[in-house]
Amino acid sequence: MAQSEKKWWQGEEELRSTGQLVAGGGLSGAVMSVIYLLIGTAFWAAVGFGLDWLLGTTWLVWAGGLLGASAGVYLVYVHMRSGTDS
Repeated sequence: MAQSEKKWWQGEEELRSTGQLVAGGGLSGAVMSVIYLLIGTAFWAAVGFGLDWLLGTTWLVWAGGLLGASAGVYLVYVHMRSGTDS
């Protein structure tokens, strides 16, 4: 195996950032993109759930989930465009 083909788990010292993984594509970029979407949706839906509980409403959990999914898509777009962690 050539030196330039070494992966981080094989002793390469330099790890890539999340933005570099997404911008680079491939399986790791796809996994990071899905993680952005899932974590964003889950976090903001949980915030909406908490606000629903406090305010006695039923629609904020959906608005929070939509906001989180939109934010996740935006983060993936920004990282794919720039290729760095922003």
